[in-house]
Amino acid sequence: MSNLRQNGQLRWAPSFLRNRGKVTRAQKRAMRDWWPEYGIRFEFDEVIDLDSYYDFDGPLLIEIGFGMGDHLTHLAESLPDHRILGIEVHRPGLAAATLKAHQSGLENVRLIRGDARLVLTDHLPQAIASAILIQFPDPWPKAGDEHRRLVQPEMVETMAKTLLPGGQCLITTDVDEYADHCRAVFAGARGWRESKHSDLQAYRMETLYESKAKSAGSFVTDLCYQTD
Repeated sequence: MSNLRQNGQLRWAPSFLRNRGKVTRAQKRAMRDWWPEYGIRFEFDEVIDLDSYYDFDGPLLIEIGFGMGDHLTHLAESLPDHRILGIEVHRPGLAAATLKAHQSGLENVRLIRGDARLVLTDHLPQAIASAILIQFPDPWPKAGDEHRRLVQPEMVETMAKTLLPGGQCLITTDVDEYADHCRAVFAGARGWRESKHSDLQAYRMETLYESKAKSAGSFVTDLCYQTD
């Protein structure tokens, strides 16, 4: 449960569209039967105790905006000794990820429904994650919409607080302007340095979205930044 308003004002401009999308029957069943196993519920004033949701203590990877969950579940399968936490706002994606996690028998995945900025700011402890991954965020390409982009100075500061020292933020985009926007934001932020490579990039899968983007002639950029 989210508290996006403060003193009657939205704390952030929405960084996502209201995608009502369709949830299949199988996905509805997954939400009914398996969301209690994978989903994390929280109150508006609650700081989540993640240790109570995982059966082991491994490095924590957070994927923000995981879409239909293909990359998220691939990470979980590839890194079974890591705890994988996905944050997504859209119910179809949450339902799809829940179904895929159940079908693959994954035990190291947990899901949160909500605005990632709010979750990281209000509901997760500081200095808990080894990495934060953002795959193909909405670029908001129209003039005047830049303030809606997820990667903003305030968000970068929040992610730095969520990460452990030496933690990484990996961003993948198929929009050159958005890549330049991210470079500018991180260049102006304290406590970050750009890395040319991350070991986690070896586990990044090519999703259907990325395949279509490449077929359409888009160039995919992988960015990696590390906290001091």
